[in-house]
Amino acid sequence: MSVLNALNIHLSASPLGEAHDIVVAYSGGVDSHVLLHALSELKQSQEYVFNLHAIHIHHGLSQNADIWQTHCQQVCSDLNVAFQTANVAVEAQARQSLEAQARDARYQKLVELAPADSHILLGQHQDDQLETFLLQLKRGAGPKGLSAMNQQWSVATAKGTESKTVNFYRPLLEVSQQSILEYAQQQKLKWVEDESNQNAQFDRNFLRLDVLPILQSRWPELASSVSRSAQLCAQQQEMLDEICAEKLVHIQTNKNCLDLNELLKLNEKWLHQVVRYWLSQQGVSSPSLAVLQQLLPQVLLAAEDATPILQWQSWQFRRFNQQLYVIPEPVDLSAFETVWQGESTMNLPEGLGALCFSQSNNQLDSSQAYLTINPNLGPLTVRLGGYSSKFKPKGSQYSKPIKQWFKLWKVPPWIRDNTLIIIQNQDVIGLVSEGKCYQAAVKLNHIRPIFISLQK
Repeated sequence: MSVLNALNIHLSASPLGEAHDIVVAYSGGVDSHVLLHALSELKQSQEYVFNLHAIHIHHGLSQNADIWQTHCQQVCSDLNVAFQTANVAVEAQARQSLEAQARDARYQKLVELAPADSHILLGQHQDDQLETFLLQLKRGAGPKGLSAMNQQWSVATAKGTESKTVNFYRPLLEVSQQSILEYAQQQKLKWVEDESNQNAQFDRNFLRLDVLPILQSRWPELASSVSRSAQLCAQQQEMLDEICAEKLVHIQTNKNCLDLNELLKLNEKWLHQVVRYWLSQQGVSSPSLAVLQQLLPQVLLAAEDATPILQWQSWQFRRFNQQLYVIPEPVDLSAFETVWQGESTMNLPEGLGALCFSQSNNQLDSSQAYLTINPNLGPLTVRLGGYSSKFKPKGSQYSKPIKQWFKLWKVPPWIRDNTLIIIQNQDVIGLVSEGKCYQAAVKLNHIRPIFISLQK
């Protein structure tokens, strides 16, 4: 299938047929350049009506990254396409490849920069799908992995009271790389070449450079055949997901936790399927089969008084109060203590967010979690740790060590570690954590109070 034929098919149907803003994730390489150029040509033909944008992400991983950025800007200027570019910092981290981190950072920035409800088009093609399928096969993947790359998905984000959804779409998955190169040569396009693509130390490049030329010389239709297999695997996974969604209704008690008793009613195979589906709904990378096989004996069936942890990549399965949780790997927080100096925002360490201080003559929304303090009663100290300190919550007759209140309130251990203690005149007057605030009795004495809330 040619590039223009593929784009005509997708632009004539849902969802691209209704798209108001189309954004090309433009690296400067031949695939995204051809995609951008072809869309520009179709837009100028006035057969389709949409706003065309391009976004280039500068990772800084190549010494040529500045040249690529300038090239992309010039191409968009020549095509009269709205252009945005942004730099992202990518640092090597344990248990995750630099390539995966660069991809995640790129997608995150694309979502941030793209207009709301826009469609971000990616340039991956049929040969990329073949590589992905074989890499998943090498890893021992099931139907979900062998579905290879999705054609479309959406990402919803929220910042304060504002929410935003953008849609990703791959319109060239049935187009061969040869067809893309033919289009580029016919149009006399100039593109950039990433030198890392010639490094066979990377698995994908090893396949592309050393393996696929041999396979495709024997079986020229291999990419097309594998594309059909990937589509069949995707259909099988969709049917599995429908059943998992039905089962999850009776098991899920909150977004990030499952009822242990209900979960244990499933046999092990369905347990693995439901857990995978639950993770995918939260955007959490699925663990390997080896990790899932440890879930039942090491976490779900562990001794009742145990606090088991099962980790993969940067995620953890945790069990608490007869619930199975999935949480990001907690940061090992160092001691933190500071005195409030009257600022409206106090930044907290290790991604905990910020404490926001505000004054109001009116009672705040009762659905919001906040502390109310009397600033006339002395300076405020904010600290982490020290849960042996005693605390008397508002409405309680008793004062107990904070750790005893945590146990009574059934606060999970990983949330306890992130709980801020608010102290005034050596008395604990409040606790703030994970959107919850526990307030001690506070004397306001007809003054204008200060409200404290935690924002991530």
